[in-house]
Amino acid sequence: MILQIEENLRNDVSGIYKNELLEKFSQVASQVRAELNQGVDPVQYEKLNKFLYALEAGSEVVELVWANK
Repeated sequence: MILQIEENLRNDVSGIYKNELLEKFSQVASQVRAELNQGVDPVQYEKLNKFLYALEAGSEVVELVWANK
């Protein structure tokens, strides 16, 4: 099963779609880091830290899928 995002990345010859996705991930990651830097309770910290890790992993997957088309 190919997801729409995967299909879009495979058809993205110029890298525009890939860069848009990476920019969105980066923006959200910056917001999460800012929230973490403001100080949050331990439970919220764990959730935000996991979300940040997921965003970073998602960026790596986008790069890999785009490069292996």
